[in-house]
Amino acid sequence: MQQKKLVKAIALAAAGTAMTLGAAGSASAEVMYNTASWGATDGWVLTGGSDGGGAPIPWLGTPGGALPMGFTSEKHALNWAAMIDNAGQTLEVSAADAASRFNGAVVDLDTANGAWGSWQADPQNPSFTRGWAHNTDFGLIKSAVDTTVRIEVSKVNAADNIFNYGITVFEGMHTGEINHHSIWNAGYISGLNEAPAMVDNPFGGSGLSYLTHGDSSYVEFFAQANQAYTVYLGGNDIGGDIFGTPYAYKVNISAVPVPAAAWLFASGLLGLIGVNRRKTKAA
Repeated sequence: MQQKKLVKAIALAAAGTAMTLGAAGSASAEVMYNTASWGATDGWVLTGGSDGGGAPIPWLGTPGGALPMGFTSEKHALNWAAMIDNAGQTLEVSAADAASRFNGAVVDLDTANGAWGSWQADPQNPSFTRGWAHNTDFGLIKSAVDTTVRIEVSKVNAADNIFNYGITVFEGMHTGEINHHSIWNAGYISGLNEAPAMVDNPFGGSGLSYLTHGDSSYVEFFAQANQAYTVYLGGNDIGGDIFGTPYAYKVNISAVPVPAAAWLFASGLLGLIGVNRRKTKAA
C-alpha cells in the first residue's frame, strides 16, 4: 500500500512538472509601472503624495491605469508590479523596459541609501548602522502558478557608487499608511545582526508578513499561486549621506523551472520501485 501511494505521488509530481514546463513561454509575463514622478524615490500611488490624498496616479500596463493587483492602500509608495504567468519566465523591471513598451514613458525607478544603507551613523559608535525608509522602492509580485521566484537587482549606470542592494520580501499587501521617513534596520550588520530586517510591517500599517531577505542584491522564495508578495528594496550608498543622489536600478525576476535533475531523480526512483515490486512478486 505504501509503495502504491509513493508511486502515485511521484507520478502526480512528474505530471505536474510536465504541465508546468509545457506551459512555460505560452504567455508573456506582465510588468506594470507607477507613472508618479516626485524628483526622488517616493512613487506614491495617489496625487498629493505623503502630504494628502487625491486621485489614483495612472499606472502603465493595468486596465484603465488602475492600481495593480487590487492594491488599495491610499498613502503608500508603490513603484512597480510584476505578474508571472508560467514557470520558466523571466521579466525585467526597469526604466528602459517601461520606455520601450509604453511609447517612451518615464518612470521613477531609483534608490540611494534606501532601507539597506549600512554606513556608520555615528563614527564614535562604529557598530551602529541604520537604514532610511525615504529612499526605499516598493514592488508587488504575483504568480499564476506555484514556482520558485528569484529576484536580482543591479545598477544601471556603472559609475554609480552603489555596490549592492538589499531586498526584503513579505507575504501579502500593505494596508493603511506608512511612516515613509522612518529609520529601518537600525543596527543591521550582515551575518551578525540581521534581526532588524526580519520584522513584519516595518514602516507601520498592517498586512505584511516577513518572508525572506538578502543583502547581496538577490533573494529567492517560493511563491504560491495567486498569492501577492511585497518587495522592499534599497541600495547601499558608499557616500553615507541620508538622502543621497537617486540611482537607477533594474530588477530581473525569474520563475525558476524544475531542474532536469528532478526528472532524472523521479524516473530513477520509479524504476527502483518497479524492480523492487518484481522481486517481491518473484519471492
